[in-house]
Amino acid sequence: MLLLLFLLIFGRHRIPTGITLLLALLEIGLVNLSIALNGAASNPFSSILLVPLVLSLMLLPFKAGFVVLAISILGQAMQLIVPASGHHSAMMQSHAQGMVLSFILTSLLVTTVIFYFRLQLGAKTAAIQQLRERQLRDEQLLAIGTAAAQLTHDAATPVQTMGLILEELADSRDLTLLAELQSQYSQLEILLRNWRDVADDVREARTCEFSPVNLIRAIRHLIILSRPEAQINWPQQMPHNGCIQGDRTLIPALANIVINACDAAASEAVNFSIDANSALLRLTVTNPVSHNTAFPKELLGSRLIHSESGFGVGAVLSNVTIEKYGGKVSWEKNGNQVTTVIELPLAKGEDTVD
Repeated sequence: MLLLLFLLIFGRHRIPTGITLLLALLEIGLVNLSIALNGAASNPFSSILLVPLVLSLMLLPFKAGFVVLAISILGQAMQLIVPASGHHSAMMQSHAQGMVLSFILTSLLVTTVIFYFRLQLGAKTAAIQQLRERQLRDEQLLAIGTAAAQLTHDAATPVQTMGLILEELADSRDLTLLAELQSQYSQLEILLRNWRDVADDVREARTCEFSPVNLIRAIRHLIILSRPEAQINWPQQMPHNGCIQGDRTLIPALANIVINACDAAASEAVNFSIDANSALLRLTVTNPVSHNTAFPKELLGSRLIHSESGFGVGAVLSNVTIEKYGGKVSWEKNGNQVTTVIELPLAKGEDTVD
């Protein structure tokens, strides 16, 4: 069969409509010619014409499918001309007419069933497409909502600081506080600019590739802006292979975990380490906490919990963002030390974002 042969040759690639129609008509013509030379309408193998017909009805548009159906019926009807020359008896002529009628009825039935299921499949495909678009929109709204909640969480500290500075200015009229007020205002400007970039990335479904070095550099930059007084022991050596796939919400999510550790550690130092293998980047943050600090590790990052040491809203937001890109966050408490382990999948890439 020519059409089946071309389907095997093209594999998963779709055959152009014109070629499919041409092959179907050519095959129908050749098979009808062969049948006409070997018994005409009485040939029991005339039902083989249903194969190219079915394939055509499945592959071609509706109008082209009706063309193939009409040519198939016409080709079989013309087979009745051969028995009219007297080579067959009247009984054989009746048998041939019955076979042609059977072929026509079968062709119409097959066409009706195939087109019915194609219409149903088209309706299901359209519904699935609408569902995918709705799911994409919901994911975008979730990402923007997460970024907005992250912005609110990050902006709370500079807003509170600005409020305190304004109260002191109202009481003391100390103009030196204006520099600190300007610093806090600059932090809010940076946060808002970053949030606009995040919203643009989410709207355009744009992702970036972050190298481990640039990832740590961006985290350090955010922490210097939000917690300049924090004591963090950063790693001296960085892995240089692979990259992290994600959008701009990933950096604030990772930085928030470190900020939470700094808040929990109070004035003590926080240790940050990094290691990687061929498929995984592991970030480890270790910070001291007081022995009486509540630490429901099974709830951290999964739901909002009451906390006074920095584990709460930030942990949930960070965990959602990291899990979106195939990562995982886990917490463990050993004595007065809390260890946060962040695992992110590594991919090969060349273009990275600073």
